[in-house]
Amino acid sequence: MKMSNNWLGLVLSIIYIVAIVGLSSFCYKRKKFTMDETRIFIHIGLCNWWLIAWVYFDNYIFASIVPALLIIFNILNYRYHLLPGIETKDKKKRHLGSVWYALALFILSLVLFRNTFYMYTGAIAILILGYGDGLATLIGSYFGKHKFGVKEKSVEGSFTLLLMAFLIGTILLQSMYPTSMVAAYALYISVFATMVELFAPGGTDNLFLPLGVALYTYLLTKFTWFEPIAIGFTITGVIIFIIMATKTLTPGASICSLIFGTAIFALAGPVVYGAVLIFYLTSILLEHGHKKSLKQKLRNLNQVEEDGLAIVLFAIMYYFTGSEIALVASFVAVAGATADTWSSGLGYYSKERVRSIITGKVIPKGESGGITQLGTTGAFLGSLLIALFSLLAPGENLIARFLLILGFGFFTSIIDSIFGVFLQVKYYDEAKGLILEERPKNMKGIKKVSGYRFLTNGMVNFVTVMISCVLCCSVMLLIF
Repeated sequence: MKMSNNWLGLVLSIIYIVAIVGLSSFCYKRKKFTMDETRIFIHIGLCNWWLIAWVYFDNYIFASIVPALLIIFNILNYRYHLLPGIETKDKKKRHLGSVWYALALFILSLVLFRNTFYMYTGAIAILILGYGDGLATLIGSYFGKHKFGVKEKSVEGSFTLLLMAFLIGTILLQSMYPTSMVAAYALYISVFATMVELFAPGGTDNLFLPLGVALYTYLLTKFTWFEPIAIGFTITGVIIFIIMATKTLTPGASICSLIFGTAIFALAGPVVYGAVLIFYLTSILLEHGHKKSLKQKLRNLNQVEEDGLAIVLFAIMYYFTGSEIALVASFVAVAGATADTWSSGLGYYSKERVRSIITGKVIPKGESGGITQLGTTGAFLGSLLIALFSLLAPGENLIARFLLILGFGFFTSIIDSIFGVFLQVKYYDEAKGLILEERPKNMKGIKKVSGYRFLTNGMVNFVTVMISCVLCCSVMLLIF
């Protein structure tokens, strides 16, 4: 391309951006747009600049000039309010979203205009940011009745982004990277974009969304090893999207679940991942009927880490060794978590008295170390379900694998109760006369009566699962 075309592209770019910003500011002054509508108009309009750049620029220096000027202008406008309607004067509501947007354009221009073959990845990323995120904000503002509990994000707004990202990805991939996997790739990209936009803090989605989507698209279309990661992320992302709509996961727990789920699918395969889904979904169903407040049912980051970390660790071991021992240990970790959850989940409905697993004495319902016949049956059934599901995984010694997973999964629940009696930290509320298993924020009138401070209920779950997995590995080394 001739140098004159780069100059022409630069002139057209400046004219286009000035027209977009000027028109939006004019409409705001005439009260045709609210401030939010003005920002959305610029947000959507600005993304189309990439199409001008795609046509006219073949030099990364020329391509990066306009985004560089935008960064400078947006910083000055953020500080001095040069144009009305773009930045609010309310410091509590202000963020650097417009600066992050320009910075994303600048970085992508510097990188992608060095090799124009991958320009389509930038186009997908920037158009999703413009049309997807812009329309998501608009729809969320007017129709977003169902909130996620993440900032002001709504189910309606996020679904709009998901849909727009899928359409943009499908159209551009079909035009520039035609393959039979276009629809699947577009779905992977759209779920990724939705998750980034949902969790990125304080306007940084304008930076992380386009950079993340461009890199994600590049990896997806360039390397076959990335596809299992994309599949795991997509399935987990859709499930997280649905569960967050029910407000049973904190944002931190959602992000951790997304990482763990993707890692388990990519490292250990779909059968172990399916076992984890069984554990997680049945846990939600069991707790659904419990007479607890929504806050009590809300799973936090620590709970997800403690339930999933052992599974991830043995999934990593299996990925690098290919050993059936590591595969079985992964299933044992899932079976142990399921057994413990089913034990307490079904035990909640028991009408009989709860008794200490050590002394047999009656103890308060819900206190660690207590067992009931129904709860014990639940632990066995939970472990049995995972053991049966593990038979879908390829390998030898299926019967031995089944028995090991069943036995050590159930064993986890037993030693969890024993640890709950001797080692788990417990506090006593003198005013209420109650035993507490979580350290309250206000320790007035509270004293520790037993256990170790670091061995909380969740930490006990993790430790007992790891013990069962290590013992199972030891037995397998002796048998096989």
